[in-house]
Amino acid sequence: MVTLLQNRGIGDLQTTIIIIVILLILWVGLRQMGHKRKRRSFRSTSLASLRKSYINGEISEEEYEKQKKDLTEKRK
Repeated sequence: MVTLLQNRGIGDLQTTIIIIVILLILWVGLRQMGHKRKRRSFRSTSLASLRKSYINGEISEEEYEKQKKDLTEKRK
């Protein structure tokens, strides 16, 4: 009887460790996805701001195309 209880305790410990490892992997994965979204959002905001400057006549078409090319090349 004592042996059964000891074995069950080890099984519970292993299960707990496995759950913790799975949660850590999920947490790291979600953090990485969040960082990618933030970078993408920054680029989208930059392109939108550039478009707005061009539409308002603050920059020329030539400057707009040059800056747009720079931003989209950095995206890759």
